[in-house]
Amino acid sequence: MIEQRHEMMISLLFLLALSSTFHSGSLMLTTARSEPSIRQLLNKQQLKLTNLEFTLRHVLSKVLFLSDADVHAPRRGDSDPLVELSKRVTQLLQRLAESEERAADILSRIEAKISAPGSLGPASNETLGLNKTAVQLAEVEVEEVEPKQKELPKLDPMQPAKADCYELEDLTRRDGIYRFLVPELNEVGRDFNERYCAFTLDGPAWTVIQSRGPYQTQENFNRTWDEYRTGFGSLERDFWFGNEFIHKIVYRDDHMLRIELEDQEGARDWGEYAVFRLDSESYNYQLVIDGYQGSMPDALEYHNKMDFSTCDRRNDQSPRESIPCAVRFGSGWWFDRCQECNLNGIYPGSGRSGIIWADWRSGNYTLKTARMMIRPVRFVPATADDIYDE
Repeated sequence: MIEQRHEMMISLLFLLALSSTFHSGSLMLTTARSEPSIRQLLNKQQLKLTNLEFTLRHVLSKVLFLSDADVHAPRRGDSDPLVELSKRVTQLLQRLAESEERAADILSRIEAKISAPGSLGPASNETLGLNKTAVQLAEVEVEEVEPKQKELPKLDPMQPAKADCYELEDLTRRDGIYRFLVPELNEVGRDFNERYCAFTLDGPAWTVIQSRGPYQTQENFNRTWDEYRTGFGSLERDFWFGNEFIHKIVYRDDHMLRIELEDQEGARDWGEYAVFRLDSESYNYQLVIDGYQGSMPDALEYHNKMDFSTCDRRNDQSPRESIPCAVRFGSGWWFDRCQECNLNGIYPGSGRSGIIWADWRSGNYTLKTARMMIRPVRFVPATADDIYDE
């Protein structure tokens, strides 16, 4: 009987020790996890402040440029409005710099408290109190750096002082149709400076160049060469921005391409190419991509360096005696022999005739939504010296 009691006591002590070890490990894990989340919050604030600083400097440079261009503009009053604007921007930049220093100081204080001796040891009232204080400090300071916005700012579609989606203020972050500079219409009346801008989790906005979805009225993507050159569809639904418009945007600076897909079950994935170029019409709008990363297989690589084909202009690499790829799959695309992906396929379509991205999710079948977006690699505003030349 005594031996049984001894065995029970030993077992109980073992369980208590194991429980204490598990509780201590959980505390260490919780503390370790709290640190990167706080750092990520503060890094996000610093990124937003940097983007805002870029925007303010850009606005000032545009105003100075416009002023220099109109040297005969009369002055009103004794004070120079550009000087006043410059002073106000300088004050704002100083406030931004102070906010950045404050955010860095917050992070240092939190890290010092978390890494203090004994802060990751066994559970104690002192340790718990320290961690609670650090978290509360982070919450309070982060809230001061970034006040919560109760309402989203109203979308202003008219942006005459900007030239592209990536120049939109980071504080806006509203997807929608924007009109930049002044209207620049092509032969079918489509405006080069009217674009659908989309924001992702971070960074400047993207220019959407293609969009597909389950709209009640479906756009026909089995179009001629001229229609793909000039663009078609509604920016509010499904559309192709236009090969000539796309080439005109990307010819000047290095651009990247982002592709977002959604299957019939609602699963979503994305992929980005660090290099995206579209050659001129003289070279059949040849596609050039490189530097892929994303959460889905790279199905567009098969079409790299291929010319664009449509139902009335064959540029694919399939045997000449076979049916042209564009006719076979009812769309314009950078066909090879013929396709591994085709975001311009028939909607809803069936099998490989639909909107496909090979080897993704459930295989080669039509997707629910797809869109293609571009953005400069370097965010350098366009100037009056940037003249389009094929």
